[in-house]
Amino acid sequence: MPKLTIVDIAKLAGVSPSTVSLVMNRRPGISEDTRRRVLDVIERMNFAPSQSARSQILKSSQTIAVLFNMNSHPLEHLFQESLNKCILRYCTEREYNLVFVACSFGDDSAPVTLPNILRSRDVDGVVSYGYVPVSVITGLQDLELPYLLLDSHQLPNHCMSLRVDYYGAARMAMKHLTDNGHTQIAYIGSNFPPLYSQQTFEGYRSALEEQGIVVPLSWIQMQSKDSDGEDSAEKQMQAILQSGTMPTAVFCAADIYAVGAIRALKQAGLRVPGDVSVIGIDDILISSYIDPPLTTIRIDSNRLATKGCDMLFASIEAGTPNTAHEQFSDFTLAVRNTVRSLV
Repeated sequence: MPKLTIVDIAKLAGVSPSTVSLVMNRRPGISEDTRRRVLDVIERMNFAPSQSARSQILKSSQTIAVLFNMNSHPLEHLFQESLNKCILRYCTEREYNLVFVACSFGDDSAPVTLPNILRSRDVDGVVSYGYVPVSVITGLQDLELPYLLLDSHQLPNHCMSLRVDYYGAARMAMKHLTDNGHTQIAYIGSNFPPLYSQQTFEGYRSALEEQGIVVPLSWIQMQSKDSDGEDSAEKQMQAILQSGTMPTAVFCAADIYAVGAIRALKQAGLRVPGDVSVIGIDDILISSYIDPPLTTIRIDSNRLATKGCDMLFASIEAGTPNTAHEQFSDFTLAVRNTVRSLV
């Protein structure tokens, strides 16, 4: 038996192929009687349209691409993986495909070639995470593809972005430490990407200033690199321990750094949190499994991804790339076992 097409379903239901497409994609503008008649035929014939047929009728690829940076650290992938799952669920509910395309990029000085599927415009929209070089953003702008920079780590630019309020997250982490009596608090972060680093450090610095707390400069370590992950943070923790004075707590700008800090403390024969407390930001999957489980600021990745997808699909439906910039502040304190109370 030949495979049924949307045209065949339309004939059996006594409607046009475009009406069948509108019904299958849950679009408005169709009477309930017509909608029920079409759905009855679809169910009776056990019909599922081919992707190419859907694309031709809807004038779209029905595909979203996630632009994946091959140079990112594996522990970064844990937070991004939770975003991926949420985006996949969102796309599935709307009968869109989700594809992952690889690209290697670092800072703005390195040239980047976008994957063929993007350059050929075989997707309806693109999502990428964190820091993205200007060359990538410019390349996507030239293609005039709706593009979302999710969990943006840079200043507003000419693409659509959703940025987490890491300043607020850092303030929440510091409040938990000071509420537990800690005043001798060290910092482990990075100096790249600039916006992310600025937000987390400023949250740390402002919290100390409000409490009238002064710490040694050697306790402020901003040389960690995401590409080195926990190994880089381990070296920064060792530098703090070798400074001559011991903090009672360490605020890490990301869980990936907290993992390295805890490793260095254990190697030095110190107890967490008995000797030094540690707190991070992100709540990546490994944070609840390390020993001891990490107290951290949990970013609601499901709501972050959903809000981002709402922005991207609105741009796709409007038929033009959007350049809106929004901030995301949905995070909570996840109390586990790495912060000791001194009060």
